[in-house]
Amino acid sequence: MADLVWLHEEALRLTHPVFAAAGPDAACVFVWDAARLAESHVGLKRQLFIYETLCEMASARAMEIHQGQAEAVLPRLAEAAGAGRILVPASPDPAIRAAIACLRRAAPHCEVVAVEDTPFATLTSQPDLRRFFRYWNKAKKSALRPQGI
Repeated sequence: MADLVWLHEEALRLTHPVFAAAGPDAACVFVWDAARLAESHVGLKRQLFIYETLCEMASARAMEIHQGQAEAVLPRLAEAAGAGRILVPASPDPAIRAAIACLRRAAPHCEVVAVEDTPFATLTSQPDLRRFFRYWNKAKKSALRPQGI
């Protein structure tokens, strides 16, 4: 059976391990969920950045953008593609984790696999994800190591 890669805004790069886990023939989709982006306070400039990044990625790898809620769109796409697995980049974002949990309930015929990545920073406590400045103050010590990430 084929794989379906669900790419979200927290993993916009072609070098993410989710692509290696899925293989080169896996269909790749991004679900533009305007309600979730609004709830996460994603502004217009960030949305434009996401869209431009997706367009650039699509020039190197076949990718489709669909509109709606992931738990409604992805089961239908997986069934149409004959996918047995939906692979998604893991994320610490509670909104994305909730969407993955909803997807698992909405698509019981598919295995939903969250693919981990090397963390950008190693934190000793749960980060405050409401404001980037608070997160960055804790993360910059481990993210800006002399030998790199």
